[in-house]
Amino acid sequence: MRRILKNLVALVALAMLVIAGVLVYVYGVLPRQQPAPDFRVEVTPELLERGDYLVNHVLLCNDCHSERDWTLYSGPAKPPLGAGRPCLVKESKAVGINFGTPGFPGRLCIRNITPDVETGIGAWTDGEILRAMREGISRDGEALFPIMPWFMYQEMSDEDAAAVIAYLRAQPPVRSFRPDRQLDFPLNIIYRFYPRTVDMPVRAPPRSDTVAYGRYLGEIARCEFCHTARVRGRVDPLPDRLYSGGVPFTMGTRTQYSMNLTPHPTGLGNWTKEMFIARFRVHTEPFPVTEEQNSEMDWVAFSGMTDADLGAIWDYLATLPPLESKLLDRAD
Repeated sequence: MRRILKNLVALVALAMLVIAGVLVYVYGVLPRQQPAPDFRVEVTPELLERGDYLVNHVLLCNDCHSERDWTLYSGPAKPPLGAGRPCLVKESKAVGINFGTPGFPGRLCIRNITPDVETGIGAWTDGEILRAMREGISRDGEALFPIMPWFMYQEMSDEDAAAVIAYLRAQPPVRSFRPDRQLDFPLNIIYRFYPRTVDMPVRAPPRSDTVAYGRYLGEIARCEFCHTARVRGRVDPLPDRLYSGGVPFTMGTRTQYSMNLTPHPTGLGNWTKEMFIARFRVHTEPFPVTEEQNSEMDWVAFSGMTDADLGAIWDYLATLPPLESKLLDRAD
């Protein structure tokens, strides 16, 4: 009996030691990070123009960091732009979001990215903003929840990142406080494993290489993210489903699925480059619709992309292996 008790005590002590070790690793070592780089943006008119284009027509930063008007087609962002949006919580319904329906496991508040010093990014250094954008680390060294698609921006060039930062700093500051997040177990631990460091410098492919540049644009414009299935809890796409669509998005009582963008007959197999570019020119202004008739795809904002950039994306998509479209079950 004494031996059993002794072994039991030893097992309990070992379990406590393991738990303590895990907690030390999770809260003492994670998230993986490096100091914010000494990255300083020198603002020029050309850089601001590029930043305007990227923020409003490629990255669509305000679509996530502002409230959206879902009574209008494509749900355009509502002023004040970049000031954050209502928190995702268990009791709320997440319109246009492909997870957390009908509620979110905890509370997650989309942050104010205007240059307000107290509630926005006004006090952040350029390097801290860059690290948050590409590595998923906040100014205080905490992991950003991957609803912020930093993992799609890891290949964003230093030049394009500088343009985004310059543009954001040029916007009017808005005082808009957002509460701290509160994540349920085990999500409050899992998200700390996500961030990854990025080695500088990062350069974009030459625009003359339209396939490589199209892949780059498809990454930072989040085409891959919305049109590629992922296993729940992972930020990496499923290689055998790359751009094959089928990812669910909730719009009112209707679930819509992202389109297959591979050259398969269930995707873009019967399309031409001209048809692809023309589709982005159909809706250049928002118009009233019901929620069920709406689209998570912000066609209006993306209509501002140049023919050259849309053509490059097409050139890249045309090189993908043709994959049959399959609907992603929400249990995945």
